[in-house]
Amino acid sequence: MSYQVEVPTADTIVVVSTDRKYKLHSAQLVQCSSRFAEMLQTAGPNLSREGLKQGTRYMLCLQDFDETSTRPIKPVFRRIPIDKDGKPTKKVTMMHEGDKGYRFRPSLFSDYDRLLRSFANQPIVLNDKSIETVLPDAMGLIEVAEYLGSIPMVAKVIENYLLARGQDFFKAISIDPIIWIDVAYRIESKVMFKEALIHLVGKYNLLLSTPPTAAILRRNPKARSMLDQLNVELRDLVESKHEIIKKQCQQIEVAISTHYPSGLQKSEVTGRADRDGIGRQEYGRDVFSWIGVALYRHWWGQTLANDGTHNNQFGGQDIYARLHKGGSAYLTRELTAGFNTHFPMSVKGKSVLANNLDIIKVGVSAIVAPLMVNESQLDIASSPIKWLTCTKVMGGDYLWEPEPEPELEPELEPEVESYSGKGKRRAEEAFDDEDEEAEEADDEEDEET
Repeated sequence: MSYQVEVPTADTIVVVSTDRKYKLHSAQLVQCSSRFAEMLQTAGPNLSREGLKQGTRYMLCLQDFDETSTRPIKPVFRRIPIDKDGKPTKKVTMMHEGDKGYRFRPSLFSDYDRLLRSFANQPIVLNDKSIETVLPDAMGLIEVAEYLGSIPMVAKVIENYLLARGQDFFKAISIDPIIWIDVAYRIESKVMFKEALIHLVGKYNLLLSTPPTAAILRRNPKARSMLDQLNVELRDLVESKHEIIKKQCQQIEVAISTHYPSGLQKSEVTGRADRDGIGRQEYGRDVFSWIGVALYRHWWGQTLANDGTHNNQFGGQDIYARLHKGGSAYLTRELTAGFNTHFPMSVKGKSVLANNLDIIKVGVSAIVAPLMVNESQLDIASSPIKWLTCTKVMGGDYLWEPEPEPELEPELEPEVESYSGKGKRRAEEAFDDEDEEAEEADDEEDEET
């Protein structure tokens, strides 16, 4: 009998097909495979002199039929009884690789070949011409390794092959994070898991609104979206991360709604209009700043009303990116021309208003900055994407190896800068003054004039 791999003094024959047989040490198999370890718990026979020459105490054979009914089943390994002469006690039915009637993937035999060779300390070789060629080899190897309980034998090899593709690999994850988070979860790769989770959360709204494919419905007739491919643990994790980002977006949107440009707010010390600069004339000098605030909030209110932020298909990334860029990225001078048709201004007035809008945009850019952080390894400068990648992946998010770690949700507090530039206070406090105090201040001003 010829073998694909034959280890000296080995005592176990592993049969994958009529063309692929391996002679390995039972101790190697027990160490490398939890399934083989279970199958080899019972000791083999005491060999005769003839049997010792053969050296075979165990035989494990891959078979694709039910022993009772002989109906076809998914291929499984079975232990074949061996007699004292090291020979099978019954006829062994082996699988034929050329059989066209098989209902499983053709690569099954080569997948087992890669795995069993690794048991004998031979390197695992995958087709690494591209991501498209590596993925099928990796998935096939993962499947047989899961069946034999040998994931630790292949996990690092698969991870290294994929990471060696660099940005091509990270781009592939961004395109289909559902597939890759499944791979990462199965081989317990933290690098891949983090990358896929970031893109899954960023594309959450899109995936939730995308109907499942026919293939997904065959596996899960109750599926209602692409996200229904995820198992319960992964789905719960993605949901919780999405809620964190959603809350962060909402807080930032509130901060934008209550943002005032630096220097617009007044400071009250004595309560006297002539000393504190809080009279009508002082506020009159800021009229163009207030017009800028009104125009900006008019536009921002329309954006919110049109669901142009965190509720849109890509979680608002498009508008947040423009807010962060500022300048002519949004609310351009051409757009504000419509405002001037209702509120005509001189050329100088239009210029002052435009400058005031630019000042507001600078402040808003800083507010939005946390959403523009790229936590993924994808180079979004060379491979632009349409969703947020600011999700922070914590130690406890790796479901197979929880590492308790306090997860702090971003706390944003809308602020109004003081007139002097020293100190800040919450924006909503700008409207907390009692009406009576406002009336008293106006009365004092009237008496002085």
